[in-house]
Amino acid sequence: MLFAFVSSVMLSSCSKEEAMNPMGFTATNTANVPQAVQSTIQQAYPSSQVAYSVIQPNALYVADVTTSTTETQVVISSKGAIREAFAKIDSTALPASVLTYLVSNFPGYDLLHASQKTTGSPTGYRVVIKFNKEFYSLLFDDKGAFVSQTTGMPGGPKGGKGKGSHGPAVTGLALTDLPAAVQTALTGYTFQRAMAKIDAAGVTIYHVHAVKDGINYDLDIDASGKIVSSKELAAMPVITKTDLTTLPAAIVTYLNTNAVGWTLTNAVSVEADNVTIHYHVVVVVAGATKTYLFDKDFNLVLNAGKSHTGHQPLPNFTVTEITQAQIPAAAITYLNTNYSGWTFKKAQTVSADSAIKEYEVFITLGVNTYKVEFDGNGVFLGAKLK
Repeated sequence: MLFAFVSSVMLSSCSKEEAMNPMGFTATNTANVPQAVQSTIQQAYPSSQVAYSVIQPNALYVADVTTSTTETQVVISSKGAIREAFAKIDSTALPASVLTYLVSNFPGYDLLHASQKTTGSPTGYRVVIKFNKEFYSLLFDDKGAFVSQTTGMPGGPKGGKGKGSHGPAVTGLALTDLPAAVQTALTGYTFQRAMAKIDAAGVTIYHVHAVKDGINYDLDIDASGKIVSSKELAAMPVITKTDLTTLPAAIVTYLNTNAVGWTLTNAVSVEADNVTIHYHVVVVVAGATKTYLFDKDFNLVLNAGKSHTGHQPLPNFTVTEITQAQIPAAAITYLNTNYSGWTFKKAQTVSADSAIKEYEVFITLGVNTYKVEFDGNGVFLGAKLK
């Protein structure tokens, strides 16, 4: 996903100084690239050095463009229409909210590349990091709110493996943009998003995020429809409250049998990508509080209130809706500063053993809805575009 620039693709016969100081327009890898593509790039970047890559024959192409001061990756259609362009930026140019999100969710990460979307909608930022030996490509909107992520992006055309040597990629593809064979390979999956990338051998691979049977997958699929790799993802859960009236019947039956006389204290369903992955239920039986954990099929995982050797009992989670007036002042200040003109939609606290661990505030700004998260003291943790 990173730019395949200068050293590994375009300028093997040029010095670094020459590469960063082009005197005029030059292009490499022009074979099989339509003239409309080349003409658009030359007009848009007249004093540059360009390396082309074919993402999808007769459909999508990538131009890695280098000038004396900039590096830009341009995705362009076969008819010469620029679909998106990302310009490389220094990490210091990223919004503070992006860096906060990375620190909170990928502690100790290695930043490989950062870029800003200069053409195409929606605008925003793209960051590629390495964390726990895995590569992640993350997209953020123009306010630094998290939008999406993909994994497994090492390598690039002609085998580049250093920082800045990852292959070109199209960040956003609809299901209908994918070749018919790839669409067929996704039968049985719920499509979420996709991108096209070029692997180390120069072969186009479609990187697809999809859901099947409640499980999130990252799939690498080649143009013939062969699933090259499939990785099950550990999704970041969104905690939502489930009241007694919505408690699944199978769980009620279990409690009636195994916790006779139970009274519900609270129940929380944990969801990932809007798919429930387990239920956390707290009840009182004969004056004693008991906590149960059920999987998505309502099977008991363990009695969370009972200690096991080497394991701590699970905390009692509660989710409580709150009013705007109950949001910490520090959080309100952050919203006023970074989302000027925001409108309150709803808010809730997430508590563990009665201690507030997180505030989740849902707001609207223009046509967008955001979930903005703060810790128990109102300190910003991250934001997600919903």
